[in-house]
Amino acid sequence: MKTIGWFLGIIIFLWTPGLKAKDFKFPEVAGWKQSGEIQTFAPETLYEYINGAADLYLMYDFQKLKVGEYQNSKGASITVEVYRHQTPTHAFGIYSQERLPKVNFINIGAQGYAEEEILNFIAGHYYVKITVYKMESGRREVLISFAKKVAERLEEKGVLPPLLESFPQEGKVINSEKFIAKNFLGYSFLHSAFNADYELSGKKFKLFVIEGRDQRECSEMVQKYLQQTGNPEKNIVEGVYTVSDPYHGEIEFYWKGKFIWGALNLSEVALRSKYLKIFEQGLTMKN
Repeated sequence: MKTIGWFLGIIIFLWTPGLKAKDFKFPEVAGWKQSGEIQTFAPETLYEYINGAADLYLMYDFQKLKVGEYQNSKGASITVEVYRHQTPTHAFGIYSQERLPKVNFINIGAQGYAEEEILNFIAGHYYVKITVYKMESGRREVLISFAKKVAERLEEKGVLPPLLESFPQEGKVINSEKFIAKNFLGYSFLHSAFNADYELSGKKFKLFVIEGRDQRECSEMVQKYLQQTGNPEKNIVEGVYTVSDPYHGEIEFYWKGKFIWGALNLSEVALRSKYLKIFEQGLTMKN
């Protein structure tokens, strides 16, 4: 029996996602040669590479960064940065913080975009940033060529977080969705959330959704939020709540099951109620 238990333990270890990250190896690209040694950074040394932004990356459960540089015969260079995060959601989260809604999106990984001298994309646990220097023409083609080679080596295309599909489509600013990894609305007990920007009939607002581990955790979050905003209640039940947040104004939110969702900066009651109902329909299949 001990032998069987040990064998099953090994199987569980090998098949548990995220326990052991595959060591990424930089690809060969025609016309380009790797320059210098591959640099590797861990959470405790990330500041050595991106000092001003390291804290933000660590907030999204950063695990490892590998940096490779390439040069061609004309003096142009390419830097490839491969960030690995604890989960695909956290990789999307840091990507969503740096992505702008109106960029040139491309079909690389789960999602990517290319600008004049950069190409960024996500693929599973990975956030990849590719930058070209001292190249006057053909930059886009070179960036895409590198991105495809890197994506092949990652062997992890992944998808965007499924919860994004629950957001109402009407009025949503395309690709404005973000994942906030910690302290949503500035409160530590609201551990994380997805949000998205909306614009309808001249009104700009946000919708958000928090996914708890279960109903009990959501109940605790609602209770703490009501206490924080001066609306303590002894009997917390599923349903709609409207609070006056000292930092965010009037907020209406709905709690049901393991989800809490709501609207920010939307004062029109009828429109707010409409969106909460539509949101509920999208979340019904997730609960």
